Amino acid sequence: MTAEPAKAALRRARRAARPPREVCPFCMVDHHVLGRKHDFQFMVRTCQYHHALTHDGMLDAGINLEPIEDPVRRQVEILKIEAFYYRQQANHFRDWADAKDRQAEALLKYLEENRK
Repeated sequence: MTAEPAKAALRRARRAARPPREVCPFCMVDHHVLGRKHDFQFMVRTCQYHHALTHDGMLDAGINLEPIEDPVRRQVEILKIEAFYYRQQANHFRDWADAKDRQAEALLKYLEENRK
C-alpha cells in the first residue's frame, strides 16, 4: 500500500522519463539504511538502481526520511525503516528459494527424461 499515491506516481513517472540506470558492480553508492538524517553512520553499498528502488519503497511505505528532533519519534521511524529493510530481505530470500526450487525441479525432470 502506498502512503502517498500521487507522490509515488510522480516519482515513477520521473523515473520512467529518465534514461535507465545501468546495474553493474562498479556503480555502487552509499545507502543510508536508517536514513541519512536519522543515522548517518549506518550505510551499505548498493547500485544506483537498487538505491532508487529502496528509497522509493521507503517513501511509499510512509517512512519519514526527514530529520526528527524528538528522540522517541526518531526511534519510531528507525524501527519502521528496519522493518521495511528486513521485509525486503525476507522477500529476496523467498524469491531466491523459489528460484532454487524451480531449478531443482527442472534438473530432476531433465535427469528423469535422459535416464531412459
